[in-house]
Amino acid sequence: MVVVKALIDHPVADWVSRKVYDWLSGRALSCAVNARNHLVRAQKIADISTTVSYFCATHATEEAVACFVASAKANGYRSWASKMNIRDHAQKVVVASYTQVIADHAEQIELAIAHSPAADDLLAKVRSGDKEVVYPLELRLFSFNEDGENPSPAAANDAFVSRFPDIRTMVEYVHKRANFRDTALYACDEGAPDLSREQLDIGLREHTFLTIGLIWSAIDVTYHKVPEPFVDQILGAISAVIDEVRPPRVCKHCGQ
Repeated sequence: MVVVKALIDHPVADWVSRKVYDWLSGRALSCAVNARNHLVRAQKIADISTTVSYFCATHATEEAVACFVASAKANGYRSWASKMNIRDHAQKVVVASYTQVIADHAEQIELAIAHSPAADDLLAKVRSGDKEVVYPLELRLFSFNEDGENPSPAAANDAFVSRFPDIRTMVEYVHKRANFRDTALYACDEGAPDLSREQLDIGLREHTFLTIGLIWSAIDVTYHKVPEPFVDQILGAISAVIDEVRPPRVCKHCGQ
């Protein structure tokens, strides 16, 4: 099984792994390194335990989320990023879920990412009609919602929520993913947890892509001279979803 190795050895992932030491520091750097280490562990232990391997992969994604949030806080996005508790599994699932939606859309439009050895930089390639257009890979290339005239967090929040029949279903989805650690590692009345090799391959591929993408995003925000509308939009939308998943506590004495 070489699912993870094939991806982290790719020139794009190698670039991300190298550049974290140039652009990240403190918690962001530590989380980035730990995320990659857990991807490697997921690969190495796959032949011994599929569930533990998948657990390592999901933990890698959570560490990558923490890396992105820490980098955002340090690079001009503190007002939104500070609302996220990087120790809360459910909140990190919200961030990962948004990332997955964006990744799915990028795959649908056949966005290709490549490494330019000459410039030692990453490029985004997308087809426009009969031509392939190439841009430097930056977060500013992305938009979460279809309405380009409305880059507000509310619009991005509506785009995410619309994937579910109602708010309750969305909250249940987030909590289910957040509780994967328990379902992956502990037996229940129905028996011991188990994943097939096919299921594991799919999961490892998904979480490796998410982890690499989130770490790249953490690097990209360090370049921003002023806040990018897309990042503000996404962080604001994530904050709104978190308010649904983790409603603010109300004091039973004063009601505030």
